[in-house]
Parts: sequence; C-alpha cells; structure tokens
Amino acid sequence: MVAGAETRTATAASYIQLGDKYSHDEQFDRAIAAYNIALQFAPDLGEAYFKRGLAQQARGDFSAAVTDYGKTIEVVPKCAEAYANRAYIFALLQEREKALTDWAVALEINPKLTNALYNRGNLRLRNRELDDAMEDFNKVLQIDSNYVTAYNNRGIVKLEKGDVAGAITDFNQAIKINSKFADAYVNRGLVRLQLRQKAEAERDFARSIELRPSLKTFIETRIDQLTQR
Repeated sequence: MVAGAETRTATAASYIQLGDKYSHDEQFDRAIAAYNIALQFAPDLGEAYFKRGLAQQARGDFSAAVTDYGKTIEVVPKCAEAYANRAYIFALLQEREKALTDWAVALEINPKLTNALYNRGNLRLRNRELDDAMEDFNKVLQIDSNYVTAYNNRGIVKLEKGDVAGAITDFNQAIKINSKFADAYVNRGLVRLQLRQKAEAERDFARSIELRPSLKTFIETRIDQLTQR
C-alpha cells in the first residue's frame, strides 16, 4: 500500500513537471491537461491546483483560476501566493473588497510577499487612496530595492500628491535600474513637459517610443491634453 501511494505521488510529480514545461512554452491547454492527470494520481496535491490556476489565469479563464486557487487554499491553508493571486483576479473583476480581504490574509501569512503589496498598491492608486498606495509601494521597496515598477508607480503617487521632485527621483531610479523601461520615460517626459523642459521631455518621449512604438498615440494624446490646459 505504501509503495502504491509513493508511486502515485511520483507519477503526479512527473506530470507536474510536464505541465511546467508546457506552461513555460505558453501551451496552457496542454499544461492544464497535464495538471489534470497529476490530480488524478494525487487529488490532494496543492501544487497541482496552484499551477493549474496559474495556467488558467494565463489563458484568461479567471473563473477557473479562482476555483483552483480556492482548492489550493483548502489543501494548503497557508499558501500566501494562492491568496495573492486570487486577490489579483478579484481586483481585475472589480471585486475590490474580496481582493483586499485576500491580500490581507496573504500578507498576514507572509508580510514580505512583494507582489501582494505591489498589486494592492496599484488597486489603491486606481482608487486614489494615495497614502495607502504610497505605504504599499514603500514596503515593496524596503523589501526589494530593485523593484522597478514600484518606483514608477510610487512616482505616480508622488506626482498626484504634488511632490514633483520626488516623482522625478522615482522615475529616474526606475530608469537607472532598467534603462529599457518605457513607462518611466513616458512619465518623466510628461512631468518635464509640464515643467516646460521641452527638450528633455522630447528626448524621453523619443526613447519611450523607440522602446515601445505602440506608445506613440498615447503620448501624442497626452501632449494634446496638456497643451490645451
């Protein structure tokens, strides 16, 4: 009996590895099929539910992903990542209170889970809860001083709060960490334009469009909006 259980667990693990390979190659339907087989051999394997949830989320099936993260939590109640990922989906679905509840649980389990802090900060920023968003981004950067998007988004918060110099400092730091991060060039360029630093702004816009040509229309629209004020 023990040998049989060990064999089932080993077989499930091999299918998880296969699912991981398919997920890495962005073949999410095949990945899900592999995780399904893993769960047939080991129905209480939290890792399989969690990774199937990731694959479901990646292919845009949010309902199935929420279900799988819920199953993960049933099997592994202290899986902070499952709470955090489910919270992220709730936020996308505009179920704010559910998202905040799950992020709170995730961070109670693991206070240093940066993706939970960062995504909660983004939700708070969208809702203009600027002080709370700032607190979340500050915590992210205390844990990981190279979290480039946290600098960028904290810069947006600072700008919304009227701290122009602080915003530019954060956009500069984001660019220092990742010189190919287009969003920070756009944001710094927009600030420089408002400060009438036209040449510097144009350089930032040119660099951002070089990195991501699809930004051109957005930048032109924002410039028109600013110049019409």
